[in-house]
Amino acid sequence: MKEPAGKKRKKEFSPARRTMLKGGAALAGAALLAPATAGAGEAAAGSGEILRQTVPARTDKDVQVVHSVCLGCNARCGNRSVVKNGRLEAYSGNPYHPYNHLGDPVDYATPVAETLALPSPVCAKAHDAPNYVYNPYRILKPLKRMGPRGSGRFEPIEWERLIEEIAGGGKLFAHLGEERHIAGLKELDSDEPIDPAAPELGPKRNGFVFVTGRLQAGRKQIIDRFVKDAMGSKNRIGHTDICGLGFRMGNFALTDKEQWELKADPWGAEYILVFGANIYEALQPGVNTYGAAVAKRSSEGKVKFVIVDPRAQHASVHAEDWIAVKPGQDGALAMGLIRWLLENDRYNKAYLVAPNPAAALKKGHVCYSNATHLVIDDATHPHDRKFLRIADLDPAAAGESGRAWVVLSAANRSPVAFDRAGEALLDEATTVRGAGGVGIKVKTAFRLMKEGVMAHDLDRYAELAGVPRAQIEKTARDFSAHGTRAAVCQYHGAGNYVSGTYAAYAVAMLNALIGSVEAKGGFMSAGGAAASWKKGLYDLRNFQGRRKPAGVAISREKAVYEKSTEYRRKVKETGSGYPARRPWFAFTKGGLSVETLSGIDQKYPYRCRVLFHYFYDPVYSTPGGYRYKETLKDHDKVPLYVSIDTNVNESNIFADYIVPDVTYTEGHYGWLNPHAPALRFTGIRTPCIEPLTGKTADNRCFCLETFLIDLAEKMALPGFGANAIPGGDGRLHPLHRAEDFYLRGFANIAWQAKVPPAAPAEISFVEKNYPVARFKDILPPREWRTTCYALARGGVFGKYEDVFAGGRFKYAVKRVLLYSEDLAAARNSLTGEFFPGTLTYIPPMDSAGEIIAAKDRDYPFAVITHKMNVHTQSRTISHLWAMEIFPENFVVMNAADAGRYGLKDGDRVRLISRSNNKGITGKVRLTKLIRGGCISVSTHYGHTQHGASSLTVKNGAGVFMGGRQVMDKDELIADPRRGTGLNTNMVSRLDENLADTPLVDLTGGIPDFSSTRVKIIKEA
Repeated sequence: MKEPAGKKRKKEFSPARRTMLKGGAALAGAALLAPATAGAGEAAAGSGEILRQTVPARTDKDVQVVHSVCLGCNARCGNRSVVKNGRLEAYSGNPYHPYNHLGDPVDYATPVAETLALPSPVCAKAHDAPNYVYNPYRILKPLKRMGPRGSGRFEPIEWERLIEEIAGGGKLFAHLGEERHIAGLKELDSDEPIDPAAPELGPKRNGFVFVTGRLQAGRKQIIDRFVKDAMGSKNRIGHTDICGLGFRMGNFALTDKEQWELKADPWGAEYILVFGANIYEALQPGVNTYGAAVAKRSSEGKVKFVIVDPRAQHASVHAEDWIAVKPGQDGALAMGLIRWLLENDRYNKAYLVAPNPAAALKKGHVCYSNATHLVIDDATHPHDRKFLRIADLDPAAAGESGRAWVVLSAANRSPVAFDRAGEALLDEATTVRGAGGVGIKVKTAFRLMKEGVMAHDLDRYAELAGVPRAQIEKTARDFSAHGTRAAVCQYHGAGNYVSGTYAAYAVAMLNALIGSVEAKGGFMSAGGAAASWKKGLYDLRNFQGRRKPAGVAISREKAVYEKSTEYRRKVKETGSGYPARRPWFAFTKGGLSVETLSGIDQKYPYRCRVLFHYFYDPVYSTPGGYRYKETLKDHDKVPLYVSIDTNVNESNIFADYIVPDVTYTEGHYGWLNPHAPALRFTGIRTPCIEPLTGKTADNRCFCLETFLIDLAEKMALPGFGANAIPGGDGRLHPLHRAEDFYLRGFANIAWQAKVPPAAPAEISFVEKNYPVARFKDILPPREWRTTCYALARGGVFGKYEDVFAGGRFKYAVKRVLLYSEDLAAARNSLTGEFFPGTLTYIPPMDSAGEIIAAKDRDYPFAVITHKMNVHTQSRTISHLWAMEIFPENFVVMNAADAGRYGLKDGDRVRLISRSNNKGITGKVRLTKLIRGGCISVSTHYGHTQHGASSLTVKNGAGVFMGGRQVMDKDELIADPRRGTGLNTNMVSRLDENLADTPLVDLTGGIPDFSSTRVKIIKEA
């Protein structure tokens, strides 16, 4: 008789280990645990069956140590692995990496041997990496569907056949009774239009859609090489939208699209206003860096900070104030703060009146604002809503001089080119004389911004934000009392919802008004890469036959609806080109994975023919992602679906093929640059252990790169195979394996950074410890020596102080915008209305313009989410040590709210939304540290796959890492602990006006994480 899965798996946790964890040192105890020795088919490492009191030391003679970059989350910290007998035993931090040492690492020239004994911290996610690597539910061989989509029935497929079928297509599932012909990639390798009636949409190549989840530099470049440059598809789409597009859109608008990540400087600020950034638990840079720096300086009395969040995150214990803003109303709060600054003359007028770079630099600022630039505010003028230019005043002015913006000189109020005035008038609305003496009504960007802010009084902003007026006044006063040493740190919570573009723009604008943008201690971008991967010794970007993608992305990102055939047809038929069938997003940072899936679902603006997912689980990770189950199941909407991943997840359960991938400890080669703020470096990620997946006949591991390279060679695509990579010496080099590309990228970085050749001892260190050294013959000896210098240290690094010259940031953005002409030129493609070019208050609304909170008033609780410091979204469900410490998540709610509903701690409840009346269930956890009327749920639980459910996999013992441990004949033995808790994305609000697809901000395409409202029903 088959033993119940739950009972069968209880043996994994030993009594000794449980006793240790009951003490007060759970996290410290976790560091003592190391994986047991196991291979495929044996007991999985990190199962808890073996307790080790110590792990091997970095200085032991029988271990290998590799400096690399972590991917426990996207923070890009350095790591230093300890490997023994080919197995990853432990991680610590990299002492050369500034993220592991608060911006002040060891000197880069320090010999590696002198650093091995030095301590260097990493977070709990890195410590739990062995359990991720040796996850028993990890797949090691490719799978092909052997039942209906979603049935959970798969069988292994040989690598060569996998490549043949995906490239060539055909009746791939005729053996299952599915007789339809499926187009392979070869059929899409065509310049014929995807829609002959709408040629602007591009070629058939765009029927190939490749959506990426967590993607970092290195793999990003090789995916782009395949999708964009070789196949010529427009549709390599990232997941920026679900990963924080909201705050990025605010920065994108503020910096004229030059940068999208800016944050308060934690090493130099005196006052930080934290909007929706969970600084002690999850951020980029990570908790070892940003949160640690703020905590340290706060304890020394050097910085004060305020938390703006409906939930009092852990950092609130040290905060000056906790402002429990209403979900989705960060913009209202920011607008209230700005109104107070304007009314009380607490903005930096001296900075704002400088109309050009030279004038700003003279005042001590490395970037300037367009606050004084004149905007045409005249509906009768052909350039209405655009900046006034010299050519508007003098048609004879041509070229660059004619395109110059215009300001009103502070000396005599006359209109002059912006770069001809030392100071300009700031708060003006007037009429200037254009060609032929015709008057042109104009306003300064500052005046337009001010008018947007003054649309509501301070009491109204306080009401909208759910914050006392006195709190807004105090915060604005404190924020403006520190000169340029005050700034905002905004992240996911500040703008990842409908109306988030303008909310985040207002939050970012606070920094411009006090003049702290790119100031030391202010609101700073990152210093960028220390060196480039793509040029130098090898040209990794260009190759013979390289294609240039054309047309419109299926997400419609960065595309103008008014240029489409659809628009012109509707104008001809109805006199109006509106509404478009779905929104288009002319002004966006991009990476609109949600609208990609919605476009695929609606076959708009064209059909998807082949869908690849990489490291991506939209059903689980997208608000409202449950809607896409029917999309992925539909053969007409997704004729061929291929997933590249380490696991069977909630989305690729519908895939036709699943390609196994390596973890970041075995691959994910890359060159990782810093997040904002300030620092400048290039971390190098390289394997610390040999790949654990299966291998091709010529001994290359199954993984993303091998898959793409073999597809490209099978199809004879350019940029792969023999003679694919031009060298600086005029020779052509092959791209047949991952290392052909990545090692040359590392060589370029070392060459550009001008690092010296490594000493013999350090070359020996790399060749003894680093798996990549097996491929050293790819590089000439001279290049290998300099590459070893960078590899041995895990990259090319500097310190915080290195990015300043004379106290000024060397890598600043050029200017900040109080009014964005590009934003003002974009239209709502559903209504035809222009978007405002400056600040405005917009409540969270659906695509029909209805306020969601009012529409869903019968659902009394607003839903927000948060991250835990031991988790990273979906994949850390395999982190056994974290899961033993925190085995489930909760519906965290205010104790007073619970009392009114008769709920107590631990009660089981069901959450029901307007869009999902079946709901989801979880346990209540009561607290006073959340705003009334809100609930919060951490975002890492509630799985139905990743080992949480049984599957039928033919010969599965040879497919899964756990082998016979997780297989009963052809049935995968589920671990119910992997399905504990709940995932609020499963009840997220859908937009009934757009085919019940997930809500998105119509300006930037931001998905909605903060507008869902639910009823709470107690379960028996």
